[in-house]
Amino acid sequence: MRKIFVLAAALILPSLTAAPAWGWGCSGHEVVALIAHQELQKLDADHRTKVLPEVERLLALQDRQYPHRYCGDLSLDPMAFWATWADDHRTADPATGPWHYWDIPLAQQEGSKGQYCPEGCVVQALESEIAILRDKTRPDAERSQALLYVLHFMGDMHQPLHEEDNNDRGGNCVPVSFLSHKAEQRPNGGYGPNLHGVWDTELVETIGGIDRKSASASGEVSAFAARLEQEDAALIRRSADAPLDLVAWANQAHQVARRVVYADLQPPIAPVATTAAASSCGATSDGYFARHETAGDAYVSAVRPDLERQLALAGARLADVLYTSLR
Repeated sequence: MRKIFVLAAALILPSLTAAPAWGWGCSGHEVVALIAHQELQKLDADHRTKVLPEVERLLALQDRQYPHRYCGDLSLDPMAFWATWADDHRTADPATGPWHYWDIPLAQQEGSKGQYCPEGCVVQALESEIAILRDKTRPDAERSQALLYVLHFMGDMHQPLHEEDNNDRGGNCVPVSFLSHKAEQRPNGGYGPNLHGVWDTELVETIGGIDRKSASASGEVSAFAARLEQEDAALIRRSADAPLDLVAWANQAHQVARRVVYADLQPPIAPVATTAAASSCGATSDGYFARHETAGDAYVSAVRPDLERQLALAGARLADVLYTSLR
């Protein structure tokens, strides 16, 4: 179960910034939510609707002082604050762990609905939670919690390593030297950094110019979101006009994993034969550590367009899902 491994990694195998290997990490989920917030403002202005106030009303029903919060509060918009809640919540409800990803084998071109989803997966979870959010006969408390899941899972679904598995627990079993930070064996026998954590957090914060330990972290996250919204305005607009297709969106992220995430490492990693997903890292991590996998400056430059595109798409599509669900 990846949920067990990821929780353990968060406790004993910290990445460079000690962020857990979940979704986009704190900054990525906040960026996605901030893009969606801006798009909802525009949609409301264009159509004289009040969807964003409804989102804010439902979020206001939640207690911000909930237990197990990992990400620091940067005093961003409430959508950004609550976009990371689902990662914290699975400490209290581990059964929701499989809802964060879809283990399409890297060797497969794509997955179809219901495949590789024995315990639930992110597409199924989104379908269920969007249905709850749309149902105005449901209690506000249920719809508010569904909103929290949708805020988070729309981000997760666009993280390429959440839509694939290469018998490596979505890249968690692949030690990678990232820029000047060399992969190393930890005292407990594990390794860090790893490929999944690099995509969750280190790449986002490197490309976005974000230092969460700095006094200006809030402004840096906001500036990255604003830059993506400006630079990818045409892409965001096209995405807002496209029909909702969760399976297609997930497969698009899977293609990014196939095309660049593994292939642009040095040395490149090829898809392995499709077998049952690994239950632990063990020898898999040992083997990749011996290969000295590296994600240096050239890797950052190569994957940057896809990473930025996935964040922008996630924000645009989140806004579209919320707007069509709540207008």
